[in-house]
Parts: sequence; C-alpha cells; structure tokens
Amino acid sequence: MRLIPAIALLVLIILVSGCIEKQEYFNKESSNPNAETNKDPSSKLNTQTQNSYDENQVLVKLPEEDKKTVQSQPEEQGKAIPAVVPKQIVNTLTEWTKEEGLRIGGVSSCTLFKNNEYWMYYTGQGIELAKSSDGLNFIYVEKLIDSKDVEGVDMVTNPAVFEMKDGNYRMLFEGSKMFDNKNDRKLYSAISSDGLTWKIEEGIRFQDVGDGKPGEMFTSVPDIIRLNDGSLRMYYTRGLTSATAVSNDDGLTWAKETNLELRKISLDPEIVLLEDGNYKLFFTTFENEFGVGEQWIMSASSSNGINFVLDEGKLIGPSTSGGLVTDPDVVKIDKGYRMYYSEFKKNENGAYGQESYILSAFSSNLLEGQ
Repeated sequence: MRLIPAIALLVLIILVSGCIEKQEYFNKESSNPNAETNKDPSSKLNTQTQNSYDENQVLVKLPEEDKKTVQSQPEEQGKAIPAVVPKQIVNTLTEWTKEEGLRIGGVSSCTLFKNNEYWMYYTGQGIELAKSSDGLNFIYVEKLIDSKDVEGVDMVTNPAVFEMKDGNYRMLFEGSKMFDNKNDRKLYSAISSDGLTWKIEEGIRFQDVGDGKPGEMFTSVPDIIRLNDGSLRMYYTRGLTSATAVSNDDGLTWAKETNLELRKISLDPEIVLLEDGNYKLFFTTFENEFGVGEQWIMSASSSNGINFVLDEGKLIGPSTSGGLVTDPDVVKIDKGYRMYYSEFKKNENGAYGQESYILSAFSSNLLEGQ
C-alpha cells in the first residue's frame, strides 16, 4: 500500500524537474544576443525589417522572445543603448550598382582623395600605391612598404591611412608572423609628410587577442575615422569577429573599446560617418557560421558607432558562384558614394585562385541632405 504515495511523489519530482529545465531553456534562449542574427543567411538576415515610425524616429521591432537592448559590450562595462535607429539612416547606402571593369590587381584598399586625385593604398607585393583622376582608371605608382622594412614580420598587408592634425599622414598596417601553430597579426605604423614617402615608426601600435586559437594575436584590416571630439576610432577584425579601439594622440597609442555584435562572422569592417552624424558600417560575412561558401558584403546602421542594427540583405556578392568578396573601402564622391572591394574567384577546378582584383560599385541611395 505504500507504493502509491511513493509513485505519486516520484511523478511530482519528474514534473517539477521538467518545468525547471524548460524554464532554464527559455531563459537561455532569451539571453542570447545573437538569437536572430546567427540564423542561416538563406532566411532573411534580420527579423528587424518591419519598421514602424513616427516623424522623429524608426523603432526597430525585435522578436517577442528577444525584446531587449541590442548591445555590443557586456552589461558590466556600461549601460546598453536601446535598439532605436534614427530615421535618417534607414535604407541609406543599401543599394549598390557594380561598375564595369577592374580597378587594379590587388586586395584590401584604403582610398583617399588628395590633390584632386584618388590615392589608393592597397596590398600587392607589400603595400603599394596607385592613383586615378576619375576613381575608375588607376595607374600603379610604386611599392611603399615591404616586409623587410619591418623587423620581425613575414608579411605586411591591409593599410589604413589618415591625415593627422598637423597635416602629416599616418598609416597603420598589419604585420604578420608565422609560427608552427599560429599566425600572429599585429598593427604597425609609418608616417609621411606627403603620402608618398613613408618612414616606419618604432614599436607595435596595437594588438588584440584573437577570438580563435588561444594566445594568438589577431589584429587585422583596420579602418580609422576621426570623431567629432578630435579623437580617432579604429574598427578592426580579430579573427571571425570585429572590434573597436580609440586613440587620443593621433594614432600613436590605442586602447581597446569594445567587441562589436554583428553576425556570427563579421570581417573587414569599413566605417562611414554620414553628414547627419549617423554611422554606416560595411563588413563581409559568409554563407554560414563556419566560414564556408560565398562571402559577401552587408551593412549595419548606428547612431553612436558602437551599437549597430543590421541592414537587410546582401549589398555586393561575388561575380562567380562560390566566390569571395572582401575588404569594402568606401569614399564619398559627387552625387553619392563609391565602394572599392576585392574579389577572389574560383578557377575551373573549383579552387580559389591566388590572384585578386579590386573592383568598384556606386550608390546614390541617399536621403535628402546626405
């Protein structure tokens, strides 16, 4: 007769345990900041596409199970900013038309408009320079920096050039060193008075631990803008994701700011500070979270340059099936913006070729006043 109470007690324990496990599951799901952005890109990249707005703002609607703040740093590092996107930046620079022809052979460009010419710094056999009067037809100038110019590196790549407050130029670039089981990537710098002749500066400008192999330094593909207070913010790749750092001495020293929350894979960041004070971030991502398949360019919007909301869909994809599009480089031109980007194509055997080319696209998809 005592079996009945025992069985009832056992059933009660199982039911309570199941409820607890279910509650823990939903707590885990609701606390995952990437619950929507990590979905397979074959579905829409965002669920934040049905926007309702009044005259002053557009409120991004989040899924019922994920109605919370979109943030790109741990809560203990500061109060997060609500996922509200100013009306001015919605649907800005989200439509691009590819321009015919190749700009130049190479990869990972940084383009300035200087002396009525386009100066394109890019990775070739080292860091090289090409110039153009129209932004489409570039003429090779010369190699500026070689790996042998920098002590302790095997390769120099990914230049980011900006004008300093005194009128000189500083270039941050990646120097990589191969080891048996890892490849350390750190940022070095050079300085120039005319943008053509460069002197390597001593020391490492900045380094960050990558998000992959333990202990591996992975600081790559920098892009730099000057903020309204005169300081600099750098966006860079740290493996499969991206982050930011800030400098208050014109790029000589840097302090990490935060990791960016975008997609599971978010590489090659390129930031544009729009005339209305809002930010547009361009970056590359893959078909799935394992970095397999096509690589393309997409964008995200922000009012502070830190907390971003993903724009919907692909901006620029490869010209061949399974190709890789990398390294967006955006410059403002008359009546719009031009984006330079790099592409690796698959050969007839289905493998990626060693050669890459820099191409371009144009967008006039701007709201009034941009």
